[in-house]
Amino acid sequence: MAAEARVSRTRWVSGLLVGLMTISASWSVQAQVLQRSDVIRESEQRIKALLDEENGGIRLERVFFRDELSLPDGKVTWKVVPPADEWRSGRQNVPVEVSVNGTVATVIQVAVTLKQSFRYLVLRRPLKRGAVVTDADLRWEENELDRPPVGLVEDPKQVVGQAVTRQIQANRPLQSDWFSAPQVVARGERIQVAAVRGALRIETTAVAQSAGRMGEVIVLENPTSRKRFDARVTGPGRAEVAW
Repeated sequence: MAAEARVSRTRWVSGLLVGLMTISASWSVQAQVLQRSDVIRESEQRIKALLDEENGGIRLERVFFRDELSLPDGKVTWKVVPPADEWRSGRQNVPVEVSVNGTVATVIQVAVTLKQSFRYLVLRRPLKRGAVVTDADLRWEENELDRPPVGLVEDPKQVVGQAVTRQIQANRPLQSDWFSAPQVVARGERIQVAAVRGALRIETTAVAQSAGRMGEVIVLENPTSRKRFDARVTGPGRAEVAW
């Protein structure tokens, strides 16, 4: 019985030692914990370096990482994985390879905000709905934006002579869908109407029952007979009907 007790005690001690060695080995594998501020700093430095190399006008605004990072013991190195095509402004996740002693230990995703300088057209003064844009109303402005602008007016020729379809404040990037052809015929306006058939052309006057832009078909009324008919707007105060 004494011999069996000694054997049992020996096994228990051996098991305890193995357990302690396992815990010790585990601790040595997970020997370093990097604070989120360290991860952000290291990622930020390398992303900025890549952006400076490409010189594409993209600037790093912010880097965010939520948690601590547990790594094996050893020398830590960092490598930012750039996008497949090119850097773009906006909010996005960027992969960062974290290696220990030359071996990739993990790949983390850091959230970044990138900004880019864009040049766009704005109004010098507010314009109300229906106002017609002139060259003097426009100016170019350059600013950093955190997302690529979509649908912006790219050339003053797109909007000069056009009417605004909504009230627009000064200094706002102009969207192309804020403009349309101006109305050249007002509702209730007495206009000149040409009735054309081959070489024959007859002109008279009629009253517009609705406003109209160049090329639009509107309803007109003969002021004498009160009969209504359709005609196509051909210019300010003018329309044409085929018969």
